[in-house]
Amino acid sequence: MPDHNRAYAGLSGFTARRVLTIQACVAAGGFLLFSWLAGAHAAWSAMAGGAIGLLTTTFFALRVFIGGAHRPPKEIVRAFYVGESQKLLLTVALFVVAIVWLQVSFLPMLLTYMASLAAFWIVLLPALSGTQE
Repeated sequence: MPDHNRAYAGLSGFTARRVLTIQACVAAGGFLLFSWLAGAHAAWSAMAGGAIGLLTTTFFALRVFIGGAHRPPKEIVRAFYVGESQKLLLTVALFVVAIVWLQVSFLPMLLTYMASLAAFWIVLLPALSGTQE
C-alpha cells in the first residue's frame, strides 16, 4: 500500500469512530456537569454545544471518507479542504440556530463545544503524527 494510502487509512474507520464516541461522551459530560452546576437550561445549552461538535465532525467524516483510500492523493487532500470549509460553515450555521432559535446560554454551549473540538484534535494527534498504526 503506498504511503499516502496508509496515512489515509490510519485516519479513517476506527479513528473516526473513536473521535465521534469521545465527542458524544464530552457532550454528555458537559450536560451532566452543567446540570449539576447551573441547572437544566445550562445543561441543555451544554448539550447543544456538544451536539454541534459531534454533528460537524460526523459531517466532515462522511464528506472526506466516503470515497475510500483508493482515490488519488490530490483528490483526498481536496476532500479534506472542502470538507473542513463546509464544516466551518455548518458550525457557524448551527451556532446561529442554537443562539437565536433555541435561545441557549452562550457560555455552557461554547465551553462544551470547545471541549468537543479539543477532543477531536487530541484523538487525531497520534493518527496524524504516524504513531498510531
